[in-house]
Amino acid sequence: MAPGAGSLDPRVRRYALFTALWSFELWHPFWTLWLLMQLQGDFFQATLVDVVFWTVTLLVAMPAGAVSDRFGRKPSLVFGIAIWHAGVILFGISRSLPMFAIANAAWALGASFLFSSGPAFVYDTLAETGQEARYPHAMSRIALIGFLSTAAGSLIGGLVVLATQSFQVVLILSGVNGALATLTALTFREPSTRERGEVGMVAQIGTGLRATRRNPQILLLILFQILTGIVIYVLLFFRAPFIEALVGGDYALMGAVFGGFFCVSAVAALSVGRILDRLGETGALALTFLLVYPPFALVYVVSLGLLSPPLALAFAIAAQVPSYVIWGLETPVVTTIINRRVTGSERATVLSVSIFLTTLSLGIAEPLVGYLAETLGVALGLTVLASIAAIPSAFVLVAYGRSDRRAQLPTAAVLPDRGR
Repeated sequence: MAPGAGSLDPRVRRYALFTALWSFELWHPFWTLWLLMQLQGDFFQATLVDVVFWTVTLLVAMPAGAVSDRFGRKPSLVFGIAIWHAGVILFGISRSLPMFAIANAAWALGASFLFSSGPAFVYDTLAETGQEARYPHAMSRIALIGFLSTAAGSLIGGLVVLATQSFQVVLILSGVNGALATLTALTFREPSTRERGEVGMVAQIGTGLRATRRNPQILLLILFQILTGIVIYVLLFFRAPFIEALVGGDYALMGAVFGGFFCVSAVAALSVGRILDRLGETGALALTFLLVYPPFALVYVVSLGLLSPPLALAFAIAAQVPSYVIWGLETPVVTTIINRRVTGSERATVLSVSIFLTTLSLGIAEPLVGYLAETLGVALGLTVLASIAAIPSAFVLVAYGRSDRRAQLPTAAVLPDRGR
C-alpha cells in the first residue's frame, strides 16, 4: 500500500539526507581559484585540466549507467560518492598540471556513477509503491535540500578561507562530509521493482543508445542541453575569478554571494512541478533559453569597465542569477522528460547517454573558450560564445515544440518531475 499523498517514502528522505551531505561544498566558490593559483593564472591550461574531466566522463558515462541498470543503484551510488570525494581531496593537494589531471579523472569517475544512478534510484524507489507521478515533486524537494546545503557550504567556506587565507583547506575538508555521505549510501536498500537487464554490458549500452535514437524528443533535448550546457558550464568555470575581481579579495563576501546564488537555485527547484504543469515541456525549455542567453548582455556591460565598483558588482550578480535558476530547474525537467519515455531497464543508461553527448561537446568546446578568455578577456569571450550558441538553440527549441505537439507519450513510463 502506497504511503499517504502527503508523504514520501522514507528511503527517498534518506536519499535527500545523502544529497545534503555531499552537496555541502565548502570548496565550491574557490576550486577554480585554487587551480588558477597553481597554474599561474593561465586560463588555457586550466581548461585543459578540465578537459581531462570531460574525457574520463566520455569514457565511463555510458558504462556507469549500464552498471547501474545491470547491477544496481546502491553499489553505483556508494562507489560514485566515495570516488567523487577522493577526487576532490586529491585536487586539493595537487600543485601541478599532471596531478590536477589525475584528480579530475577520479572526480569525473565518481560523478559519472553518481549522476546517472541518483535520479534512477529515486524514480525506481517511488515506482515500488506506485508513486511515479510524484517524481517531479520528490526531485524538486531533493534539489531544494541540496542547493541549500551548497549555499551553507559556500558561506561557511568563505569564512574558512578568510580565516586561513587558504583555498586548499576547504577542498581537503570535503573528506568529512564525503565520508558521512558514503556511510549514508551504504544504508540504502535496492528498489525491488527495478527491471534488471538480462544482457551483457555492451548489449545494455546498445539498448540505451537505441532507446535514445528512436525517440526524436530525447535527441532534441540532448542537443538543446549540449548548446545551453556549454554556455552555462563555462560561465560557472570562469565565475569565481570574475566575482573575485569584483569583491577585492573579501572571501567572506564571495562565499556569501555564492551562497545567495544557491538559495536562488533552491527556490527555483520548488517551482519545477508548477512550471511543467503550466508551461509544459516545451515551455520549460523556452524558459531555459530566456534564462541562458539574454543575461550575457549584462556580462558584457560589466566588462566595459564603465561602472563604479558597487554597481559593477550588482550588475555581475544580476547576470549570474539566471544561471542558478536554471540549476534549480534543469535536472528535474530533463530527467522527467527522459524518464517519461524510457523503461526501468534502460533508464540509467539513457540518462548516461545524455551525459556522454553533453560531455563530448564540453570537452571539445572548453579549450576554445579558454583561448577566447585569454585573447578577448573572460567577459567578452563568454559573450561571444553565448551569441554564437543562441541561434542553433532557438532552432532546436522550435523543432522540439513541433515534435512535442505530435508526440504520444508511451504508457509504460508516464510520470512527472524534478527537481560541477
